[in-house]
Amino acid sequence: MRDLDDELMERYRAGDENAFTLLVRRHQQPLVNFIARFINDRDGAEDLAQETFIRIFKASRRYKPGRAQFKTWMYHIATNLCKNELRNRGRRDRYRVDNVVDGDGDGGDSEQIDLIESAPADVAFQPEVALERKELHDAIQTAIAELPEQYRVPLVLRDLQGLSYDEISEVLELRSGTTKSRINRARLMLKDKLQSFVSCS
Repeated sequence: MRDLDDELMERYRAGDENAFTLLVRRHQQPLVNFIARFINDRDGAEDLAQETFIRIFKASRRYKPGRAQFKTWMYHIATNLCKNELRNRGRRDRYRVDNVVDGDGDGGDSEQIDLIESAPADVAFQPEVALERKELHDAIQTAIAELPEQYRVPLVLRDLQGLSYDEISEVLELRSGTTKSRINRARLMLKDKLQSFVSCS
């Protein structure tokens, strides 16, 4: 069966601008999620995902259907951009509070809305439950972010992005055995980091 991404790339190269838009829509959110976990920065992830698609756009004529899957090519480009970003970042620290958003107050003034504080009555959205979920989410994100890059990236590609071992090996230019051992090691490291959090909850 013909790969849809290959078909869309061919249509785009034949002059169909909408085909590239469809490619972006298909892959944008998973790509942003991957980059956010790689660089530990959700806002920066949006920019790097856009830059990834710009690179793909510019290199579209060089893409060879069948030689490598579009998805692995995309993640390979994104991985290199992430590495460059981390090298260039220096000492910039960014903090983001996930439960606070900006809203419009009366008279057009901007005000901050706490999503936990203003949660609906449904038990799944009660402040205590939401806070526990946020704490667990933050603990997992922190644990993943603390993994050394060589273990973090293959783990994210496998367990969060759903790539196969062979695809990950292509993206990271590793031997299959090395990919599997790094993912197994990353899972053990993650389990160890989260042990104290799980035992306290």
